[in-house]
Amino acid sequence: MSSLFAELKRRNLFRIAALYLVGGWVLLQVADVLFGLMELPGWTLRLVLAILVLGFPVALVVAWVYEMTPEGLKPAKAVPAEQSITSVTARKLNTVITVTLVVAVLVLIGDRVLQPETPAVTVASNPATSVSMDSLPESTATAPQKQSVAVLPFVDMSPGKDQEYFTDGLTENLLNGLAQVRDLQVAGRTSSFAFKGKNQDLRSIGEQLGVANILEGSVQKSGERIRITAQLVNASSGYHLWSQTFDRTLEDIFAVQDEIAVEVTKALKVALLGEQVQAAESHSAVTNSDAYTEYLKGRYAFKRNTMEGALEAIDHYRRAIDLDPGMAPAWAGLASATAWHTGFSSDFAEGYERARIAAKKALSLDPALPEAHLALSQVQTGYDWDWSGAESSLNRALSLRPGDATIMKELGDLEAQLGRRDQAFRHYQQAAILDPLDLGIQGALASAYSARDEDEKALEIINRIREMDPDRAVIHKSLGGLLIKAGRTEEALAEFKQEKLLFLSLEGQSIALHKLGRKAEAQAKLDELIATMGESASYQVARAYSQFGDADKAIAWLERGFAIRDPGLTYMKMDRWLDPLRDDPRFQRLLEKMHLAD
Repeated sequence: MSSLFAELKRRNLFRIAALYLVGGWVLLQVADVLFGLMELPGWTLRLVLAILVLGFPVALVVAWVYEMTPEGLKPAKAVPAEQSITSVTARKLNTVITVTLVVAVLVLIGDRVLQPETPAVTVASNPATSVSMDSLPESTATAPQKQSVAVLPFVDMSPGKDQEYFTDGLTENLLNGLAQVRDLQVAGRTSSFAFKGKNQDLRSIGEQLGVANILEGSVQKSGERIRITAQLVNASSGYHLWSQTFDRTLEDIFAVQDEIAVEVTKALKVALLGEQVQAAESHSAVTNSDAYTEYLKGRYAFKRNTMEGALEAIDHYRRAIDLDPGMAPAWAGLASATAWHTGFSSDFAEGYERARIAAKKALSLDPALPEAHLALSQVQTGYDWDWSGAESSLNRALSLRPGDATIMKELGDLEAQLGRRDQAFRHYQQAAILDPLDLGIQGALASAYSARDEDEKALEIINRIREMDPDRAVIHKSLGGLLIKAGRTEEALAEFKQEKLLFLSLEGQSIALHKLGRKAEAQAKLDELIATMGESASYQVARAYSQFGDADKAIAWLERGFAIRDPGLTYMKMDRWLDPLRDDPRFQRLLEKMHLAD
């Protein structure tokens, strides 16, 4: 045995093995970087690894069988002992091994130690401001789960660079498709889209979104033809887990999206899919490319979360329906946009009825469409006050798409309306984990903290939202309410004056002025609100009179709101501005009529 060991040492097999292993590792690291830059599929790196593994025993065999001589390689048995130069070869190999080890150490340091710090992420709603995960509440920061993914906005590679609405629509559909898969955590739409147009390190993105994997890709659209390239990357290592190119016609776009979702899911080894495949395949087929284009434009406009955007979205959805009356997603989009816009308008009855008709039409066309169930729930809560029906609709939507942050947030809203503070808080927390950069969800979480009397946490969140998006609707009203609660009324008045929505601004100013003892000014602001908005602001007028200490007028305005089904009344049960009315029998009767009484 000792003689065999000595011969192995003499023939430099140990040195060859060490050099091969260290050199192979360095080669893999370099290949990973280069292949990523060249956007080569993941199997290419695996091929290099396989070649290296197969080559290892070959290298050892060659080292044993052959020996280096001044004349070149010769069979070891043919080299007399006096002509052997294995000692010289050993010294050269030592030098090469040393150099290779130094290179390996430098590569390791570059990969682990010199990694750049995580830069701030620009929030989609306001490119002028930025936020990092450090600025978000502790509840939203979690360690990445292995079965988690973020879908980054696909890049428009079309010649005219005019297909942003299309690429955004495709990204959202992929995101929604993956969110249907149980046991897969999918980062929410707002958080994923915060990285749109950013050339940011994938490891940083993974850390900020709390995901282990990232799906990215590109779209080239020309006429009725599209080419979709998608790749799944491990966020921490940068390894390509899967990649594929799809060449299709526009008419089968849903099939392409489902195909990508299935392939990614298989790559992640999350589940066998089963019912998830069926849910994805239940989408109405796209038969009219122009209709689909209008649908995507509508969804793109609605995501702006403004009154103007909602009206523009409604117009696009109607055009899509005119072109393809059987397009369920367009009907669902029309329902949601109409319900959202109606909540800030004056014609509640007509607006919500239009939303209801559209939602039911969507459901008749595709009973497995989560957006349709979500839209119907908005009518059931905002106008019908059908709490059990809304809960059923939302639970159905969540069963179809378990990882959807928007549905989770809507469930939290419903729990809050019903007075279930703890349940609402848990839903908001879960939604914030799924979509940590969604400012609407963060605002809801702040309200939940305030309801638990954790006002410092609530103020912290609201202040950050204001810094990120100072023109955001409702944010100044929310901050003003918290400041009044903290006794900082002058600061609250200044915030209310900045509120984007006039009816909320006038309500807040009237309450703040009254608390400052400026009662005439307070009444003047309230009179302005009544003159401007009339009965459509019944709930806001009632809240102001409640804070004025005038229970009779407050109840009278609540009853006027009840008569026109003002959606603001849905929050009566938990609204602290109405606390002075809690013991009034008239207030309790209103709660009973709204099915909100304990």
